[in-house]
Amino acid sequence: AASMLQLKNAKNVAQALAVMVDASMLSTADASKLTALVQSSSEDSDADAGAPAAAVYEGHSGGIIDTLKDLLEKAETQLSDARNTETKDLHAFEMLQQSLKDEIKFGSKEMSEAKASMAAAGEKKAAAEGDLEITSKDLKGDDTALADLHHDCMTKAEDFEAEAKSRGEELAALAKAKEVIQEATGGAASLSYGLSQVSLLQ
Repeated sequence: AASMLQLKNAKNVAQALAVMVDASMLSTADASKLTALVQSSSEDSDADAGAPAAAVYEGHSGGIIDTLKDLLEKAETQLSDARNTETKDLHAFEMLQQSLKDEIKFGSKEMSEAKASMAAAGEKKAAAEGDLEITSKDLKGDDTALADLHHDCMTKAEDFEAEAKSRGEELAALAKAKEVIQEATGGAASLSYGLSQVSLLQ
């Protein structure tokens, strides 16, 4: 009964290996090796039907077990490599993610600063435009005041010139009148003196 159980277990192992080969869980070389072992196990089992079951099992279990050990070592190595690769990829992803977050953070900060600068520049521009408008209005007012002052000065100059001319004419008239009066006064005095002498002689 024990020999029959061992033979059954050997067949189960062979079937499991066949499933692994069909599922492409093994490399080409390992798959070929296991396929050969499975086929050999099946053929030898048929050929050695009259041999003791334990002898058949022991004759093939050693090769299968050695192959399974090799596969286990390879699987562990592949698993370790896969974990290392996954760890490196995860670290690279985290670094890239952090870098992108930093870029987004700094980009948002720079954008905020740029917006603030633009807003400040806009305020300065608006203030400068307001100052320019006020200055322009003041300058226009100064130009108007200057024009009015110039007009007043010209008017006063013309008035002064006319007044001076009139004053000169008045002075000339007064001088003429004085001359006439002096001449008239001098003639009257001479006439009075002559009459006085005539009366004394009489």
